[in-house]
Amino acid sequence: MKQELKLVNLNKLRETEEHNSVSALQLANSIKDLGLWTVPIAIEYRTFAIMDGHHRFHAAQILKFTRVPCVLMNYQGNGVRLSSWRSDWTASVEDIFAKIKQSKKFPYKTTRHTFDPEIEEISLPISLLY
Repeated sequence: MKQELKLVNLNKLRETEEHNSVSALQLANSIKDLGLWTVPIAIEYRTFAIMDGHHRFHAAQILKFTRVPCVLMNYQGNGVRLSSWRSDWTASVEDIFAKIKQSKKFPYKTTRHTFDPEIEEISLPISLLY
């Protein structure tokens, strides 16, 4: 599956991990000051679960956006690699889907998704996100 960029309604996205609210607020201020959204949120294409971009998701909520640019990804394709920031836990796709099904979140900085190729930056005016 090729990386597909779409504007997705914020209320469709599903969180999989806790976030740092101070970092989200700082990011919201940066986005507002720049006037551009530059890094799409990576989401799993079937469940709309956030793979990478929880702080961006919360920044968008702070800014009262109704939609955000997302790249639809697939664990079986797109060069998605899953690991963990934590040394006491081994990340698995099955664990992620179980959390999604239970509507529960991992603790902050549990999962780490990397992509090959990396997700390309964009320059989308924030006026398109309200």
